[in-house]
Amino acid sequence: MKFRAIILYTLRESLAKKTFMGFFVITTIVHLLFIFALNVDIVSGGQAAISLFGKDMPEALEMEKLMQGFKIMMSALAVLMLTGGIFLAIFATGSLVPNMLEKGSVDLILSRPIPRWQLLLGRYIGAVGLVAINVAYMTVGVWLIISLKIGLWHWPFLLSGVIIVIAFASLYAIMTFVGVTVRNSGVSMMAAWFVMFFSPLLLERDKIYALLSKKVYQWLLDGIYYIVPRTAELGKMTGEMVAGKPIVDWSPLVQSLLVGASFLAAAAFIFHKKDF
Repeated sequence: MKFRAIILYTLRESLAKKTFMGFFVITTIVHLLFIFALNVDIVSGGQAAISLFGKDMPEALEMEKLMQGFKIMMSALAVLMLTGGIFLAIFATGSLVPNMLEKGSVDLILSRPIPRWQLLLGRYIGAVGLVAINVAYMTVGVWLIISLKIGLWHWPFLLSGVIIVIAFASLYAIMTFVGVTVRNSGVSMMAAWFVMFFSPLLLERDKIYALLSKKVYQWLLDGIYYIVPRTAELGKMTGEMVAGKPIVDWSPLVQSLLVGASFLAAAAFIFHKKDF
């Protein structure tokens, strides 16, 4: 019961700060853009006439080409939503753990008869839960609007929301670790954005080896690759899944979950030992 209270307290605090309301407003604007900008009309001969922002496309598309283009569009949109959604979520949650550890707040929280690891885990679950609600609103909303407009119901697109939440949860575990260690929201957010920025480069590390003068740097690069969430590969997996392609390698998802669990466990250990 007390553990649930920590989660609910985190949700209320996040809503009071209006950061998640900003996330909600931005998502609503995206929904409105799709509602008013995209228009598809089925015309004679099994073709579809498409207009975007009131401008007609040069020629009607055959339905078979429309289906292929539709899957490609939904795949690209899912990858874009993963990047944009995580970026906004990091900004919205970056201060939750550092704020909890500020003088006065941490004294009040630690006075409660509940283990420290539960306090931190409740904070973590509350933040991820609120992001999951926003991501669900974004994903389901975009899917409904496009499906109703075009008349094609592409169910795999909904799974992209699950990958977005998993990717964020792994990154937020790093943010929680950094937040407990240095108690600075800016550094926590920069750590997550650093991982997102360098993840595509780590994915192409084989091509970078030729630029490195010593073998030790290659080992260092490989080490970094295996101790951070593989967000670039999660984005690629999301695009392939929405496009209807089979997923042959689930290791990016498994590694990201394991890395997230490890950082969260380390954060709980430090929080348990730290003096305030």
